[in-house]
Amino acid sequence: MKPHSLLAALFALLAALFLQSGLSAGDKKKEPDKKKSENPALVVINGELITADLKDKVRQSCYCKTYTYAMVEGRSYQIDMRGAFDSYLRLETSDGAQVAYDDDSGGFPHARIIYRAPKSGDFTIICTTYAGGATGKYTLTVRDLNNPKQAPPTKDK
Repeated sequence: MKPHSLLAALFALLAALFLQSGLSAGDKKKEPDKKKSENPALVVINGELITADLKDKVRQSCYCKTYTYAMVEGRSYQIDMRGAFDSYLRLETSDGAQVAYDDDSGGFPHARIIYRAPKSGDFTIICTTYAGGATGKYTLTVRDLNNPKQAPPTKDK
């Protein structure tokens, strides 16, 4: 195989791995830094809330970023948001119905939602803040808790 053909095949494989993560940004202005773990049950995104972001439809004074995540019926997921501000997470079904929200379950000031999907489908994760107008960097982590290869989540102090 020629070196440039091998390189092209490698890039195609890497692109396919990123698409397999099941998580995509809803805000197309600026893509967050996506880190694909070697464990497909773990997705990590480094993002940033800025004043140019849209405001959350529920927490109307707060900036937000949204992400679509495909969940499987009967599986449990842990969604964590850790930031340099008081994080706030919301979870909605594909039709916009809120099914979960959290402020400090990840240990103040971090948000955590643990959710068992009643049916398969795309869910929207809304990353926002507790305080109106707050901005800053954050890390969003989504874990499939039913994956036997997944290490148990660590406890926050």
